[in-house]
Amino acid sequence: MAVRCAWLKYLILLFPLAVFATGCASVRQQVDLTYGRFVNAAGGSGELFIARPAAQYSAAPFQAGRTVLGKTGEEEIFTGNDPVDWFLSALVEELSAAGYKVKTCTELPDRVSKGVKPAIVGLSANQSSNALTISTVAQVRLEAQVFKDGRLTKTLTSGARDEDEGMDRSAEPIRWALEKTLQHAMQGLVPDIVKSLE
Repeated sequence: MAVRCAWLKYLILLFPLAVFATGCASVRQQVDLTYGRFVNAAGGSGELFIARPAAQYSAAPFQAGRTVLGKTGEEEIFTGNDPVDWFLSALVEELSAAGYKVKTCTELPDRVSKGVKPAIVGLSANQSSNALTISTVAQVRLEAQVFKDGRLTKTLTSGARDEDEGMDRSAEPIRWALEKTLQHAMQGLVPDIVKSLE
């Protein structure tokens, strides 16, 4: 009985140390970039050309199937998806739903009737942790140059930031935070694109 009590006291003392050690450990996180339609825009009409977005954020460029987005402790948060394709597919989805017949291209055609030249200006995801919780912060900043009848008529910007705290130490909170930031940034951008073109 005395031996069992001694072991129980030992385990009770050891448990907080184990939790603390687990909480401080950082693990490389590979994140899938996902997007679900979010904006309720309407009023678009006709053909709309969208050029492939430029990547102007300071993170390491997409290469060898990997883009570093930030840090979790001392380890990297990275994605095997191209953020440019992520942004482009979100724009196509939202502007098609707004009423446009969307066509993508490398560069906008000369004298394009309706065109958008987008860019990702900022993109990051970072995590910090303590013994019990993990904090996830994601940010995105977007730009769109709007062309009408071959002329640049407006340069629009939009951004969003998401911060969440929880106990899930997988890549899922990062994926969800990045999706939410892109959705909210698109909510600020897409209606203004429609307004500038119509």
